[in-house]
Amino acid sequence: MNLRQNFPIVLFLATYMFFGCDKDNGCVEPTEIKEIQCEPHEITIAYEGTQYVEYTVSPADADIKDVRWVFADSTIAKAINENTIFGMKAGETWGYLVSCNNTDVKDSVHITVLEKQFRSIPVDDANIHYEGRVVASANEVAFFYPGSSISVDFTGTTLYAKLSQGDIFYWVEIDDQEPYKLAMNSKANWVKSNIFRIAEGLGNGTHTAKITLCSEAILKNARFYGFEIDETAEVKKPAEKPLKFEFIGNSITCGYGTEAKSHEEHFSDATSNFCQSFAYATATEFNAEIMVVARSGIGVYRNYGDKAEFGSMPDNYEKTWLTNNTAWDFSAYTPDVVFINLGTNDAWKMETLDSTKFDNEYRKLLNSVTTHYPHAKVVLLTGSMLSADQLKVLKPIIDNLAADYNTDEHPFYRFHFNAVAGDGADWHPNAKQQATMGRNLISFLQRNGIVTK
Repeated sequence: MNLRQNFPIVLFLATYMFFGCDKDNGCVEPTEIKEIQCEPHEITIAYEGTQYVEYTVSPADADIKDVRWVFADSTIAKAINENTIFGMKAGETWGYLVSCNNTDVKDSVHITVLEKQFRSIPVDDANIHYEGRVVASANEVAFFYPGSSISVDFTGTTLYAKLSQGDIFYWVEIDDQEPYKLAMNSKANWVKSNIFRIAEGLGNGTHTAKITLCSEAILKNARFYGFEIDETAEVKKPAEKPLKFEFIGNSITCGYGTEAKSHEEHFSDATSNFCQSFAYATATEFNAEIMVVARSGIGVYRNYGDKAEFGSMPDNYEKTWLTNNTAWDFSAYTPDVVFINLGTNDAWKMETLDSTKFDNEYRKLLNSVTTHYPHAKVVLLTGSMLSADQLKVLKPIIDNLAADYNTDEHPFYRFHFNAVAGDGADWHPNAKQQATMGRNLISFLQRNGIVTK
């Protein structure tokens, strides 16, 4: 016989043998509970909190007084002991204190477990680290380019972020877990209002969260309004990274169409992912902080299709954002290495390409870079989407620029990505091809001693 499973029966028989017989009157039945009274009949419990419940039995001198709790929904509450109820998750249920000897004898208690309590961490908390061209106001932080990110170390098991909704996508990295994509137009991680679930059910200890804008979100109003964490949890500033990179570029740098199934798909924020780009792979390899100034279609002196609504890179580089005339504060971030990948969009129509304008405007951009960052190393790139005919014109110009601007104070380097027909959206490199580009650039940087770990 399993004593654990049959303990109530054993207890009953033992009690009967002890109480049920005397030498004068013979054997008698032990008295049982006839009534149970709980007090109070309505209780409210904090999330993962406890509540004491008093109870009495009648008759008070009953021989068998064993009782147990039964719950209508055992996922909401459980019993710690006969008098203590523990709130497991938010919700309402009924608890029944039942006689172990007769399930018809019981009393009920209505139980309400409150939602888990959180405290808000505002956007200006000194422990939140931002990367990229972000603009902070009293209650929000605005993101203007892919690769902009929020990082924080925190204790506790849960982290929520308050973010603007829309066709905006973030790349979420928690500790060493597999990263995942967070969509602001989906209910998958939506909690309520503008609150999104970043992490739940984590173990004890300190955790690191990084949330990176991985879609371009051009004019999509990407905003961050702060975190919510466990009421008793703490936040700490993440460890400072040893290097700082800046990436200036076009759609290739933005990770345009990396998740598309084929080159026949057209642009979508949903299939674009900066965190699958060569730029992010390079920064991750060297544990570098990043600043990104990149937009699909942008060029050095003209944009793809001659679209002029946002202007070209030399003019935009000085501004906080494409549609904002506020000058960017370059003292806020000083990179060790600047990577520039431009020219593909200027060459969109070779018969009208003005190589003199391209050279002059590229120099205008380089003058800005070397003025604001006089000691930074600069790597000029030629992109994977340039054809042989385009390279015949652009590559020598960029080679000469690197030679002209190269000094001991700010060394210039040249790296050429292998031309490849992209398998991503609109012939752009997909995630696999971007990864190869990243490995090749990393090897070049290491081989030439430009960046070391």
